[in-house]
Order: sequence, then C-alpha cells, then structure tokens
Amino acid sequence: MSADGGDPFDSLPAAIAADVLGRVADGADIAACRLASRAFLAASYACSRVRLRAAALARRRSVALAGGGGGGPPGGSAIRAAAGNAASLLGPHLRSLELDASEGWGHPDDATWVEEGEFDEGGDLHLTAREAVVAWADTAAGNALREVDVADYWPQSCWRKAEALPVISHFCHSLLKLRLKNAWLSVDGLKIMPNLTHLTLEFIRLDDEDLNKLNECFPCLQILNLIGVGGLKDPKIHLHQLKTCHWEVSNVPRSLTIRAPNLVRLELKCVRPDMLILDTPSMFTLKLTVDKLGPNVQADGLVSLKNLRIESLDLKSLLQVFAENHDITTLELELPTSTNKYELFEAVKPEYLLQLFAGISEVKLAPRFSCEMTHCLMLCTSNQFRSCLRRLLFHLPPLKDVPHLAPLFNNCAPSCEVTILFHADSSNDIRQAATSVWTLRYPGIRWQWGTWN
Repeated sequence: MSADGGDPFDSLPAAIAADVLGRVADGADIAACRLASRAFLAASYACSRVRLRAAALARRRSVALAGGGGGGPPGGSAIRAAAGNAASLLGPHLRSLELDASEGWGHPDDATWVEEGEFDEGGDLHLTAREAVVAWADTAAGNALREVDVADYWPQSCWRKAEALPVISHFCHSLLKLRLKNAWLSVDGLKIMPNLTHLTLEFIRLDDEDLNKLNECFPCLQILNLIGVGGLKDPKIHLHQLKTCHWEVSNVPRSLTIRAPNLVRLELKCVRPDMLILDTPSMFTLKLTVDKLGPNVQADGLVSLKNLRIESLDLKSLLQVFAENHDITTLELELPTSTNKYELFEAVKPEYLLQLFAGISEVKLAPRFSCEMTHCLMLCTSNQFRSCLRRLLFHLPPLKDVPHLAPLFNNCAPSCEVTILFHADSSNDIRQAATSVWTLRYPGIRWQWGTWN
C-alpha cells in the first residue's frame, strides 16, 4: 500500500495495466487482480487476452458454495457463460480467447469411449457446439479476435457433430490463429477465411475426407498442424502459401498428398501409406515417422532438402528415397520404441549406413538407434570410405564395457567433432575408460562429452 493508504497501482498508466492483465490472461487470476486493485478493475475492461478453464471455474464455484455464496452457474455451464460474458464485456479490445474443458481427460483414442458407451449426454462442457461458439463469436469481440483456442470435453463432444468451424468463419473475419481440440467437426457452411495463417486441429474427427474444404476455405495458411485428425480417406493438402506442416495420420488413409510449393518444414507421422506424393520443391527440413513405406512414392522434387530425420525400421527404403541422390547436410536416425535386438541389422547393413554417413556433414544418432548401432558395428566387415563427416552425435546405452565403435570413428573426417552422451546410469569407470581409450586412439577427433537420461 502507498503511504496515504491508496491503491499502489493508481499511478500505473491504464494501457500498461491492461497489458499486464493481458499477459496474465487466466480468468481466475484476472478476477483476483480486479478485486485487489481499482486500477486493475478499470483496466480489465480493455484486457486483450482471456483464458478460461472449466476445472478452475468449477473449483471456484465449489469454494463459493462452501462459503455460503451462490457460486454462479452450475457445473460446466460456467465456462460457456463466462466466455460469452467476457466477449460481451471486452468487445473490440479482446484479441485472444482460450477455452479449455479438457483438463483431466487427456486426449481421445479413436473414440473408444463412444464404442464402449462411456460418453456424457450432457452439453454443459460441449464448447464446440453451435450455441456455445455463438455466445462469444456473435459479439463485438467476434470480429476483433486474432487468436482462438478451444479444447473441448471429449465425452460430450465425440458423439455429436459440432458447427464450430462454420460459426467461427461467419463471425471472426480477422482471425489469424485457430486451434480446436477434441471434437467432431462439420464443414457444412464453412466460409473462406483469407486472414487465417495458423490452423491446428488436434484429436479431431473431421467431415472433410479429402481435405478439399480445408484447402478451399483456408487458402492463406502458413502453418498447419493436423494431429490425430480422423475421418480422412484420400487427404490432399494443396496450399500455395504453406511454410510449416505437422501431420500425424492414422492407419486409415492409404494415400497422402502434399502439394505446397513454399513448404519449408514438414513433420509427417504415418503408418503404411500405399501412396505418398510430396510436391514440395522448397522443403528444407523433413521429419518422417513411418512404419513402412508403400510401393508408390513420388518425391522427385525435393531439390532443397538439407535436413532429414527418420524414425522407422524401414530404413533402407526411406534412405534410398529421401537421402540418396540428395544433398543432405544433417541426418538424424531413430528407431521405433518396439524395436527388438538386431532388428536394425536385419533391416539395413552397417556398411551401407557407414557409406551413407560418409557423404553427410552432420549425423545424429538418437538413443534407440545408437543402442542398436553398437550391436551392428560388431558385425561390420568394411569401413574404408572417403568421408566428409564433420559432426557426429551418439547416445551410449548403459554398458559394462567400452563398446566397439571403431568402424564409426574411422568413418569420421579429419577434425570431426564427436559428441558422446553417456547414459545417466553409466558408471564412472566406464566413462573414464571410454574417454581414455578413444581420445588416445583417435587424436584427430575433437571430443565432446555429456549425459543423457
């Protein structure tokens, strides 16, 4: 408190106070600030960001009821009412709205709750329902919003088709970023949103099996994240301005197509696509997680590809398509979690890998790959390759003896920087023995040592 007992924040400019509340964002914390200070109370009407969580609102109501108060709307309806009230109150000042009813439920797994009959017939937490979205979108805030993030309550949303996308496209014309999670979404009536540049759909059942509506109505997307999006049959991403894409696909679609001339970075996780078409001539970074590559792959236009990460046991096929005959500068390899001992050797011979590494500037071998590579190198028969390998990262598993990594180290170019990460469970004796043996045997290598867990 100030010396005269007044509000210590009275001297704070209103714009700064509003900015502080916008950074706080959380609805409960903003409410506390409003009670604590007249300056923050006045500034709260110009707050630009609001985040509301159903669980937090429910806890506040429980506390209020325990204290003899009314507690506000019952159950989960508090978040729907609070969202509408905040949007109406803040109007054109509101730039970012985040609503979360997913807390405590994790993420849906192929709608198994529906199949098992474990769904909720209530609608108080169904945040992507038409009436729930209209409550905040059809206000003065609707056209002012730049960012919207809605995480629905899966037991209520998984079995009911929601119209969140069409409603948002009708009211939120200035929207730049949109994230929707845990819902079954309709695209009927979806309008073009030319200002939207960021879209994330996470654990969504989407009624757009070929992604035609997505391509048509979001033509200016620069960042697209499709994480666990179901309902797809023959999906094709065709976006001219797309620069970054993260796509995790279920095992249902057998054909995947991406045509994006300005795409720079792609992270693709799929199962066994029969057909994969990548028309992405500007792509610089590619991260692939694939069980098995199908017979039909069209990826001839990867003229800009430099950074490649692969997580798969189908290494030979993937490396032949994406690494050979490409000017890759950085290669990272990892194996699936289910990989058994010596499966790497059965999938690809160590001599092939060493020859491939010799033509790349930087190689990063992730933990599971490094572990299996230690077994493969013991079976290596040749390692005489002219190398340009300048940087190598290797994760050592817990060991009782110094592993045989000579074929790998012999494959390094002069003055190569080799980083060895010992597992946290490795004994000091193993660490000291390895560093002593390798530094003495390979004096031309610049060694770096560390720990991984």
